[in-house]
Amino acid sequence: MRLDALVARGEQLNEELGREWYLTGAGLKSDPAFEAIYDRHAVLQQAEALACAQDSGVAALREWVVDLRVGGRIAAFEERQLAWEQQANLDVDGREIPYLRAGIELQNSPDRAFRLALDRARATLGATGLNGLRRDRFAVERDAVLAATGGDDYVAAIGRLSGMDLAALAEQSEALLRESAALYTDALARLTRRRIGVPPADLMRADSAWAFRADRYDAAFPPARLLETAVRQMGEMGLDAMAGGRVHVDTEERPGKQPRAFCVPVRVPDEVFLVLRPSGGHGDYRTFWHELGHAMHFAAVDADRPFHERWLGDNSVTEGFAMLWDHLTLDAGWVRRYSEMGERGRAAEGQVADLLFELATNELYLLRRYAAKLAYEMALHRSDYGPAIADEYAERLTAATGFRYPPEDYIRDVDPGFYAARYLRAWQLEATMASTLTERFDEDWYRNPRAGTFVHDLMRRGQADPADGVARALGHPRLSFGQVLARLTPLLA
Repeated sequence: MRLDALVARGEQLNEELGREWYLTGAGLKSDPAFEAIYDRHAVLQQAEALACAQDSGVAALREWVVDLRVGGRIAAFEERQLAWEQQANLDVDGREIPYLRAGIELQNSPDRAFRLALDRARATLGATGLNGLRRDRFAVERDAVLAATGGDDYVAAIGRLSGMDLAALAEQSEALLRESAALYTDALARLTRRRIGVPPADLMRADSAWAFRADRYDAAFPPARLLETAVRQMGEMGLDAMAGGRVHVDTEERPGKQPRAFCVPVRVPDEVFLVLRPSGGHGDYRTFWHELGHAMHFAAVDADRPFHERWLGDNSVTEGFAMLWDHLTLDAGWVRRYSEMGERGRAAEGQVADLLFELATNELYLLRRYAAKLAYEMALHRSDYGPAIADEYAERLTAATGFRYPPEDYIRDVDPGFYAARYLRAWQLEATMASTLTERFDEDWYRNPRAGTFVHDLMRRGQADPADGVARALGHPRLSFGQVLARLTPLLA
């Protein structure tokens, strides 16, 4: 196979997969056809395609072809899971709740007894309907990766393919957990004392979404002004949030819509979809800004860049841009300027400080959660994916977050391909980019057109460089969690 043929066929495949994921994930289609798409492009999963990618000398192409070989083998599992999720319903005290709405209901219910019952029902039904499917799916993925790479250890194989040093990142993550333990324990106790009203030892996973809901401030983040505010803020940076119509926003409520927001590029840079299932308040703004970071990144990529720089590479980079935008919503100046709190003047200053404390506690919760997930997933992928490892999942996540996690989630709370590592590297990269922007354009860089030009020039490169390469280009020799914790500490003191 010639390289130009591989690339042309690959771009076509990615467009078809992206459109299918948008339609299915947005609840516009209930019968996903991923398997059929992979079958139409089966030539890309053959040994000749892998050899072509290897001969190109482009690591991103090799990783992508291996991912395609995995994708073709696990497509049927993905379809079955999506179909099950769209059809499954929970029975909680005689009330029928769609499985896909469980997270939204947990986030918005002040009734703790209901939350506990709902989360038990969610975990139990999910274990019955999905855990076996997920075990088989991950086993097939591992076998496919090892067959393509000739290795015998999945963790090492993913590290070689991705260029990520997973062992080193896991060590950094364990150090982060140790260094932030006292800060987090104190902040969580203060927050949950007033939000949940139970001793820290009694906190459950079902409490976590409500603990960080910040519903008292919903009026400051009205749904009707979500898109308007994003357009305004990006406009002040000299950026077009909708990228001249290349970014398409879907925030409508639909029964089959995935609860987890997502951005999917269908044609880079010409057609990008941002999908959000609203649940209310600041959380919607933060989530929207995160996905907008992805969307603006994909829509900004130079159209004449090669396929592997526009579509492929280290996703820690696009996650870094997503976090760069979503972390703005944790900034006091941003809150005053772009939320309705700012319209209340001095009377709202105490509320701004209180909101930022809650948001910073949530941020550290998320960071610690992913730090624990990485170590757990390394153990999971070296197991047989059976329930014997479920207790390790519950113990690690509970110790890191302070909320008791149900062991039944051990195989469902896992993103494929060590994506947890991409998120952790993105946290590090975002802190590097934010500090650079602050140094060059002051703390309110988010309304500075010169900063907009600077960020746009970074985004235009797509993922030509990995996250650590982007950091080095900005003058930072390595990625670390130091700047991440330095930013959170004063907010939690």
